[in-house]
Amino acid sequence: SYLRRASLSSQADIANAMSTPISTVVAYTNGTVVRQIKTCQDYLDSISAGFYPKDNLEQQATGSFVFRCYVLRDLQAAKQATSGNPYYWTSNSLSQLPPMLVVGGKDVQNAAEKAEQNGIHWMQYNPKLKVTSVDADRLEAEDENNYYTLNIVARGDFNGDGVEDVVVVGSAKGKQSTWSSDEYFIFTQSSTGNLARLTSDKDPYQLAAKIPN
Repeated sequence: SYLRRASLSSQADIANAMSTPISTVVAYTNGTVVRQIKTCQDYLDSISAGFYPKDNLEQQATGSFVFRCYVLRDLQAAKQATSGNPYYWTSNSLSQLPPMLVVGGKDVQNAAEKAEQNGIHWMQYNPKLKVTSVDADRLEAEDENNYYTLNIVARGDFNGDGVEDVVVVGSAKGKQSTWSSDEYFIFTQSSTGNLARLTSDKDPYQLAAKIPN
């Protein structure tokens, strides 16, 4: 479980973990104000207040916060699942996921969001995508422009419906540039085995009030 990997004995330890400095320090800005982000609580408070990385280097350094902080936030209210089976990556997973880690401007993002709403999976949306490595908790893929890594970091019931959900941190890195992006997702399994997103598609990645069908 994530708690064991993070050296936490129980959910009661999460509050302390949220205020413990991460080895990486990043600078976030909001206009002329700059904040030094050292802990998960710093990070989540700053995101909620509209702060963002001040430059591309700070954006790259943000990955360690995305990887750790959202799952700690959501584990505080998570419960043991009472139904459903744990999800593990397979070579077929790209056909079970909605379009994600999409690179491009607002028009591209809107197109991906519409595709997700219409039930189009990631492989349909991006036919050039292919799996390059897969094990139970880590999947690597690429297309002509980017490398993608998907890490399952936790499992449990995160939205209170009793069904096993899966928590994923995804990363995209440009092949010909220094660009990178890290995103956070919670998915639930549909009756067909596909993964439906429970979280919003932008930080702070809040759990949706409505459970997908």
